[in-house]
Amino acid sequence: MVRIDTKSRSWEFWKRWLGWGRKTDEKVVEYAPCSASHSARSTDAEDIPMEQVSPEEPVDQINEPITSTVIDEIDQLKAELDASRPLSSYVVGRIEQKLRIESNYHSNAIEGNSLDLGETRSLILHGLTAHGKPMRDHLDIEGHDEAVKAMEDAVNRDESLNEVFVRNLHRVLLKEPYEVDALTPEGQPTKRLITIGQYKSQPNNVKTSTGEIYYYTPPDQVKPAMSDLIDWYREAENAGEHPIFIAATFHYRFVRIHPFDDGNGRMARLLMNMILIKHGYTVAIIPIEERSRYIRTLEQADKTEDLSEFIECITKYCKNTLSLHLRAARGESIEDVEDIDKEIELFKRSIQNGNGEPIRAREYADSVLYPFFIYCKEKCEQFSSMFENLFETSSDSSVRCPDNQIRRFSLDKRGDAWPEDALLVTSRISFWLSQYQAKKGIDFEFRIENEIDSNRCVWEFVCRDLDFEEEFIGKDLEELKKIFNSMIIQMMTKLSNTRDGEKDEE
Repeated sequence: MVRIDTKSRSWEFWKRWLGWGRKTDEKVVEYAPCSASHSARSTDAEDIPMEQVSPEEPVDQINEPITSTVIDEIDQLKAELDASRPLSSYVVGRIEQKLRIESNYHSNAIEGNSLDLGETRSLILHGLTAHGKPMRDHLDIEGHDEAVKAMEDAVNRDESLNEVFVRNLHRVLLKEPYEVDALTPEGQPTKRLITIGQYKSQPNNVKTSTGEIYYYTPPDQVKPAMSDLIDWYREAENAGEHPIFIAATFHYRFVRIHPFDDGNGRMARLLMNMILIKHGYTVAIIPIEERSRYIRTLEQADKTEDLSEFIECITKYCKNTLSLHLRAARGESIEDVEDIDKEIELFKRSIQNGNGEPIRAREYADSVLYPFFIYCKEKCEQFSSMFENLFETSSDSSVRCPDNQIRRFSLDKRGDAWPEDALLVTSRISFWLSQYQAKKGIDFEFRIENEIDSNRCVWEFVCRDLDFEEEFIGKDLEELKKIFNSMIIQMMTKLSNTRDGEKDEE
């Protein structure tokens, strides 16, 4: 393992400031992330716990000799790049655009975002949405792009990295409040509101694969913990420590605090890159292919109180982008070709859609979406006495307006004023009938998704508990009701068979 030279202060200085914590015996989290069966994003790196060790446990690596080979290599590359400056505006534009897109894609992909690199590029450069992909994933891409620009502007203005900036950047990153699926301490599904630009007001601890609870910094301690982190950062800079060491350690400490409801992993990488850029280095892009190693080194640092392997990883990623800069400076190609087919496909789709001709969004909502949602809800409510719980787990529509702004609406609130026209509308309706009273362990989740643009209107009906899956093309409300009715009939058939089976056993 490569050791990083931390100069005369070495680990004693950093150990004092890292704030190594003890395992806590706090109470279990009020709201825990939803299990994998109810959340497609449950494996986010932002919510992956790192095991803690007590300060009294032996840490035999802390006082080992540390070399600076990797740092020397990257500083040599930086010197070569500095010698090539000033770069032409064309070269700077090409490299900045490429790194902006790739950092966006990889950072979001690490958190489970479904857009691939080509779709991310097409959304950022052309405003094209990817067919069949969640609107929240598009919002995350757009928010990250705006956050990168805000970060670069702050560096250009020589703005200080402080708590106000951190909270404002979080507000830019997440764009707007939203709800996520969660579980109560009793294991019941619920919704948790994700606030933006504010420190968490309730625990965001996570349940590990062994069933244990991993405790991040409690909400009432976030403010002093963040204040300590900023003080540490300033002292480290004033002490002349290496920027890569500072950036990687800041990332690590930020993740341990987990100060926000959501977006902590993306924020940690953004702030790490801000520190690197501020000191003349290039960003460190952690590829999705390296996700496992990235998480493993974070966990290893938590177990051993030795960040050298994690710092080595960050140095490697920074070295990759420095090499890319040098290739661009020499006039060499920096373009990738593996995603061009996807970008061509999205471009063709935009042309086929009449160059983004709008659909009558308000009319569609009034004549199809709202009536169909009410119909499904009423049918599910007729079974509420037979189940312990009926949950409306999703009733959202996302609307991309002609100016490419995205607005969100709840189908459960008819009073919301929809725009007259839109380029794209995606909707999701989901109901969960939980705990059949006649026989425990029987649940049914009905999930319906719809996407409509000027080219076509696609519906997907899914109930995994019934092995039901059907697609429908069109806007015929009566046909939609028939498909939902067939799901209800299959559910009643299964419940009837369950009852008959119990009678036979008697």
